[in-house]
Amino acid sequence: MRLLHLFFPENDLALAQNLDNYTPPPAAVKLRMAGEALPMWYGNEGDRFVASGINGAWVKKMNDLFGLDILPFDYQPANYRPAPWGWSKASCRVFSKLGFTSAQLPCALKLEEMRQLSHRRTAAAIGVRLVEQGIEGITAPACELRTIEELRAFTDKNTQAIFKLPWSSSGRGIIPADKNTFTKLMPQLEGMIQRQGSVLAEAKLDKRTDFAMLFNMEAGKASFAGLSLFQTDGFAAYAGNILLPQELIEQRICAECSSTTFHAVKNALPPILEEIIGTDYDGPLGIDMLTCNDGTLAPAIELNLRMTMGHLCLELYRRHVQPGAEGLFTISTTQAKTEPVVANRRLTAGSLSLTPPGGAYSFTVTLKS
Repeated sequence: MRLLHLFFPENDLALAQNLDNYTPPPAAVKLRMAGEALPMWYGNEGDRFVASGINGAWVKKMNDLFGLDILPFDYQPANYRPAPWGWSKASCRVFSKLGFTSAQLPCALKLEEMRQLSHRRTAAAIGVRLVEQGIEGITAPACELRTIEELRAFTDKNTQAIFKLPWSSSGRGIIPADKNTFTKLMPQLEGMIQRQGSVLAEAKLDKRTDFAMLFNMEAGKASFAGLSLFQTDGFAAYAGNILLPQELIEQRICAECSSTTFHAVKNALPPILEEIIGTDYDGPLGIDMLTCNDGTLAPAIELNLRMTMGHLCLELYRRHVQPGAEGLFTISTTQAKTEPVVANRRLTAGSLSLTPPGGAYSFTVTLKS
């Protein structure tokens, strides 16, 4: 069945609030409105996407230039299956307002199951199972702290740490701390526990490279989709993807950690995901990882139980970029400064804005010359 895609980047924040009528911060609204057309680059022929108002001439130009067949929603909900960026009460309500029936949407129990799986404890559980398999060269998983006493015991044993809210997004709710700041930060950490029931704590790592392993879940089965090599800023917020052939991404990662460790983790994850997630979620997901300067691999930093920019870049590269090309995908407040060069329905040079001009943000692919 054809899909109706919804770009909903505030979904992680909506999961934390757990409200039908969630009101996102203004910056998140601007990001969603600017990126409404992004599903054009990862959807399939005949799919549609939710748009509150879109430049029709630009949509036609991109469809013609790249041989796409993905248009704005035609308000025929019976013809489509909902496919949001991520599931929450808030994203479900968007589809309900578009005319989808309760039979077409996840029930309250299903939504809560997906919300609980999106809790950061799931990434910690994945990390525990990887350690239990005896994989060498990986770091210890995060631990969940539910009481002030557990929090104080953790800070007594660790000189540097990262604390994370159970539900948050792209750098939000992440607090680095060390022995000199633990006392000062304790009221803030206690407040995090009071608001969301716990915090996740992990030793601070000497990061070298951010990347993710991408998977798809369907009917309880996990399949490996590819790799995402991405960049973050100083606050762990997503800053863009490095576009390379998959084999070069893998070579780079394996040059920074043991190839044996990398493949052991890659092979171990599908059955672990099937055990933990099962049939509670269908769709794309990503597991964020780190290579460290000591050669170790941190295999379960985050679980993103949703569509990710990594999946977007993976499909964009496979379908619409010249094979072998190198480049960057970025999100900024400025428009692309060079014209795209397209041959045989693939970007071969220059910069391409993946969304219509005029939005608050530009989602841009730039290839190296």
